[in-house]
Amino acid sequence: MYKFLFLLAIPLIFVACTPKNSAFRFFDKGLEETKAVKYTKKADIVKDKEVDVIFMATYLNMVDKKLDLAKKEQFLVFTYFAKEQSQDMEKNGYTIYLNQKEPILFEKIEKDDEKYKDYMLKNHWGTYYLVEFENLNNIKNFSLVLQNQESNKATLSFVK
Repeated sequence: MYKFLFLLAIPLIFVACTPKNSAFRFFDKGLEETKAVKYTKKADIVKDKEVDVIFMATYLNMVDKKLDLAKKEQFLVFTYFAKEQSQDMEKNGYTIYLNQKEPILFEKIEKDDEKYKDYMLKNHWGTYYLVEFENLNNIKNFSLVLQNQESNKATLSFVK
């Protein structure tokens, strides 16, 4: 019995004393990146049982409290069109709304933009946009909708 415990203890000591060779080494993220993930939502538009559009948005007002002072609702929006050659949202016929209101600013963000690099995924497939809306003062729950003319849409719900 003691021999068995001794043989079990030796490998346990070696495994316990090894350096960080675990999956947790991949999760060494900064505070900004962690907050961005917390306030990011994702939805897909599915056609014929296949994902046609991937739609993700990060509510920047919750990530950076200085944005609340500007009295605007800002989102970092990511779109990926699986079956389209162009990744441009407008060329593919999609528009974005916040509680049925159009954006006051719609700007494409380059993948190497330093200001938003901590908030973006590390992929090169889709396109990022900075989308800004008028402040929704008394509204705590709102919906960000990506929609095209064919009534295909994806909705993301956010809370202030």
